[in-house]
Amino acid sequence: MQRCLFALLCLVACEGGVSGTNPDARTTNDSPGPDAAPPTPSGCVTDVSAGNHDYTCEGLAVNAQIPPACLAPGCGLILQLHGDTGNGALMDAHTNLRALGQTNGYIVLSPTGPLFGQGYPGSTWSTAQDAKLVALTQSFANVFRVDPKRIHATGFSRGGFVAWRMLCDHADLFASVAPSAAGNGNGEVTCFNNGRAPARQADILFLLGRTDASVPFATMTAILDGAVNNYGASNKTTVAGNAQYTHSRWTAPSGAVIETFEHSYETDSSGPWGNARGHCFPGSTFDPFAPQYAVPCKGPNAFTWGEEVIKFFKAHPKR
Repeated sequence: MQRCLFALLCLVACEGGVSGTNPDARTTNDSPGPDAAPPTPSGCVTDVSAGNHDYTCEGLAVNAQIPPACLAPGCGLILQLHGDTGNGALMDAHTNLRALGQTNGYIVLSPTGPLFGQGYPGSTWSTAQDAKLVALTQSFANVFRVDPKRIHATGFSRGGFVAWRMLCDHADLFASVAPSAAGNGNGEVTCFNNGRAPARQADILFLLGRTDASVPFATMTAILDGAVNNYGASNKTTVAGNAQYTHSRWTAPSGAVIETFEHSYETDSSGPWGNARGHCFPGSTFDPFAPQYAVPCKGPNAFTWGEEVIKFFKAHPKR
């Protein structure tokens, strides 16, 4: 009996305990393993506490919302990119992704690009910042030990063009993407044209305004057609809709999914961005008469873009 008890104790001690435990995650005296330790500052990520922080990474101002839950490993991360004359804070005012990430386990990065110039307020993006955006995304992912299957990118207008490039050039990093109000053309390098396509068929959520006056609807349907053809997607289905919007889905043989929200909502015609028409955020509660980046769609809207983005990202980690 004593010999059997000794053998059992030895088995527990030598094999790492009961079935399902990871001996590598344990240290002596039952102290927490390395994964349980708090994140360590590194590079531009100088503050690793929970909350809303401003950093300078790769020469760019970056606002980051760090949920308390994300001080432990395994959270997701969302890179959201504003359009021309916007900035990180104004982008989030339309999407509300910082608050949505707080309750759904995502760190949300809202960087601000270089000044737009030409007498206009706010900022913009070009291909010159793409590598910087990738680098800062990787920096935050490393410091906060983000789940590599839950890193995503979304953008509106000029930021949407960048989101397309993140898909096309960095599908190894981004699990899924949600571009909005951005297509082929408009002097932009995007994806699914001129022989450009992602190395991995990442899932796509795409917002298209039928009367968009800033990015022609035809250029958005062109990039959508290119994505559908490149993925070999078929079985288009209508998920939901009414006279003002249609939510559609395609499925590729690889299992990749492409979803679109095509809408007829428009900006308030009497507001400062009234001539943008369908170039707007459905469901945004931002002031349509604000002096800068006033591009909410005039309500009522049947869906809220920011909520659809977080819902899609949750449902579409890297396969």
